[in-house]
Amino acid sequence: MADYLNFAIETAKQAGKILLDNYGKIKNLEYNTRQHFTTRVDQESDELIRKRIKENFPDHNIYSEEDADLNKGHEFSWVIDPLDGTIPYVYGITDHFGVCIALVKNKIPIVGVIYAPKRDELYYAEKGKGAFCNNKPIKTSLEKTISHAIMGLDPGKETSYFKRAVLGRYMEKVYSPKGISCAVCSGCASVPLCLVASGKLHAYMALSLEPWDMAAAVVINMEAGAKVTNIHGKEWNILDKSILVSNSILHEKLIDILNK
Repeated sequence: MADYLNFAIETAKQAGKILLDNYGKIKNLEYNTRQHFTTRVDQESDELIRKRIKENFPDHNIYSEEDADLNKGHEFSWVIDPLDGTIPYVYGITDHFGVCIALVKNKIPIVGVIYAPKRDELYYAEKGKGAFCNNKPIKTSLEKTISHAIMGLDPGKETSYFKRAVLGRYMEKVYSPKGISCAVCSGCASVPLCLVASGKLHAYMALSLEPWDMAAAVVINMEAGAKVTNIHGKEWNILDKSILVSNSILHEKLIDILNK
């Protein structure tokens, strides 16, 4: 396990250097949908990560946002997002962007690394060994009062009217008189999820994400003491689109509000 974690850390650092070297220099965007676009940096980072995985673990599967799946039927799969937070990365609206690398064994994340290079924050965890940021242990917040809670929010990549309407209904619930204090959205899933793991945000919710947006952060949060489910309160799995993360006390209160 330590070999896998060290590999993921070194790979994330190398990919993060690509992000920093090109920060503020992106001019051309490639739109996949009205809401989602990629850059040459996404592709360069992805190519580096894939190359290193193939060189070191040639039998492992690879699932990435930027390229076709590589399924070799192995029990181990690398689930990667070479640049999570492309919008803040390109436009400089926040420093919430980074590289996400997870190792998944039979659909269970067991190693997670998220490197946010502009923040100089390296988050990592392996199952059963705790969670860390820049080599210091991290824990989720112990906040119990939901009216004090600040929640990270990601509306996700689905832009249909139905999904927007569903998100609106959920937001009405969490912002109700019995709900949270404030919600923040930065155009990135990984960094806010890490901020929950480190106790700086109290909760995080998203309705429509992909495995590479969440897998690394899931093991980091679980090792930091957070409860991780989908928005219906069921234990999160790699096929879930939604996610809700917070400490166990706030989580129970949020689930109760969201599903009434």
